Amino acid sequence: MKRTTLLIFMISLVFLWIGYGIDLPASPAPGVGSKTRSVDHQSGSVQHPTSGRVREVTAYNVGVRAQTSDEPCIGATGKNLCRLVARGIKVCAANFVDQETILHIEGYGECVVLDRMSRRFAHRVDIAMREDEVDTALEFGIQRRRVKVKPGRP
Repeated sequence: MKRTTLLIFMISLVFLWIGYGIDLPASPAPGVGSKTRSVDHQSGSVQHPTSGRVREVTAYNVGVRAQTSDEPCIGATGKNLCRLVARGIKVCAANFVDQETILHIEGYGECVVLDRMSRRFAHRVDIAMREDEVDTALEFGIQRRRVKVKPGRP
């Protein structure tokens, strides 16, 4: 009986970990650790200038009803994302920060959070792409990249 209870408990923890996206800080790449850390000798603390968390990053297509909602161009902020993306503004969706927060995604650049995702993807960032870039979004797939929250608003 105790084994069964323990097994159920462990399985529940795994599902919670997967479902809620518990984020662990990313470790630096091998051989880079000494270059990315500096020590504040007065306080004795170690600073990490390459802060941020490794998160799952995906892509979606604004304007495609099957990937969005009944109003596929209107984001959670009420702005027309189709127009913004067509003008070259980098837009993304994320639930772990406030709307209109700027995120820096490693290898992609900065984007503005103007949309939300399903609650089950609370740990992800979803990059908005044009309606005609469905193949590009599919090829992007799910990637793990360092994501940093930038101070300030656009």
